[in-house]
Amino acid sequence: MEKLYYQAPVWCQNLLVTAYGLKLRQERFSPAAKQHLQDLLTSEKLDADGVRALQSERFVALARMAIAHVPHYRQWAQAEGIHADDIKDLTALSWFPVLEKSVLRENPQSLVDERILASGRYFTLNTSGSSGSPITIYSDIDSRTEHYAFWSRLRHWFGVGPLGRRATLFGRVIMSPTATSGPFWRYDRFQHNLLMSSHHLADANLPAYYEQLIRYQPDEIIGYPSSIYPIAKYIAQNNLPRVKAKVVFTTAETLLCHQRSLIEASFDAPVIDQYGCTEMALFVSQCEQGNMHVHPEHGILEVLGADDVPVNAGETGEAICTGLVNRAMPLIRYRLGDCLVPSDSRCDCGRAFPKLERLEGRVDDALVSPEGRPLGRMGSIFKGLRGIYETQIVQQAPNQLLFRLVKNDEYDQVTEDALRYEITKRTGPNMLIRFEYLDSIPKNANGKFKTVISEIN
Repeated sequence: MEKLYYQAPVWCQNLLVTAYGLKLRQERFSPAAKQHLQDLLTSEKLDADGVRALQSERFVALARMAIAHVPHYRQWAQAEGIHADDIKDLTALSWFPVLEKSVLRENPQSLVDERILASGRYFTLNTSGSSGSPITIYSDIDSRTEHYAFWSRLRHWFGVGPLGRRATLFGRVIMSPTATSGPFWRYDRFQHNLLMSSHHLADANLPAYYEQLIRYQPDEIIGYPSSIYPIAKYIAQNNLPRVKAKVVFTTAETLLCHQRSLIEASFDAPVIDQYGCTEMALFVSQCEQGNMHVHPEHGILEVLGADDVPVNAGETGEAICTGLVNRAMPLIRYRLGDCLVPSDSRCDCGRAFPKLERLEGRVDDALVSPEGRPLGRMGSIFKGLRGIYETQIVQQAPNQLLFRLVKNDEYDQVTEDALRYEITKRTGPNMLIRFEYLDSIPKNANGKFKTVISEIN
């Protein structure tokens, strides 16, 4: 099916993209979605006590449901002698042990509501493996609709309607990766979304991207910093008229200071960074004042240090998240794997949302194609592939990529062939791809794990 799509003419690809957009529009902008947005616009006016009461109410409902219907939590509760009715407020959160990623990776269905599994009314999502370990997540339409309402609220803060004109630069392979001529975008008419390829950002193509953005005049631009930055740099270096958007949203990668300043200047718009995860355990974004906030209706964040003790404001700790949105697969006290620095200061935006001093996340090296084109975020190549336990990508030369993999018994030649195909889609045919299979992938001298290493930078 994918190969047929790539072989289809552009008008047909636009039609197929638009058809998929209709499905997403029905999920994201349904009457239920509009109600979720209205609820969020109301709850953001709560004071700190009101926010905590709302979190407590949602946590109690989620935890009681999990003990009753989710095998992992039912077994834990039985072993500890805890009954669902014992969960009365947020103090019970500390009773739950920290949930490690290994549990999700090895037995994801043990964390899924049995009723949803039995009904078949679920779908699966796959994390990109940005932490080095891809994971399968279960969800349902209601949970995803509510999750997307947080994006709608964020857009509302910056004057963008749910169906405002949008240009996106993500990792989707929306056209043949071997194509050398444009157009380098496809258009979803139902969502008013101009999907621009992150895989064709060669210097020679940047004028076409710029001219299309000038013609399209998006209300918002959203994508990976590494994909938006080359266009911003082209605009600045050539002293071109700015692309005037209302806002630029960056997500999924660490936003660097030099990227932010140049993107803001080139698009004449504020750059607003968003941070979250496929697991739907946390939603964080900047507000109008530029401060990072945890959206408290979406999840409860603990920032823990050594021995899982909460850190003080201004100290670095690990994110432990309790998601309040994905009821199909409740994750209680989930170790996300990223580091954050909490703040105890109030924000001038007036919302009683927890504030973060900064995200310390992961800063990986950049990958490039043999032709010098930035490859951007490569983690999506692992999505949906079974048997991959841990990954690391090493660029050893401009035309050489080494993939270090820890695999299990589900991994076979079919998986390797599928992985090679996904890689080649993004790198083009001139990249030498090599796989190295290990029992474990070593960390660096500081004890940290890097998922992407460039030996040519």
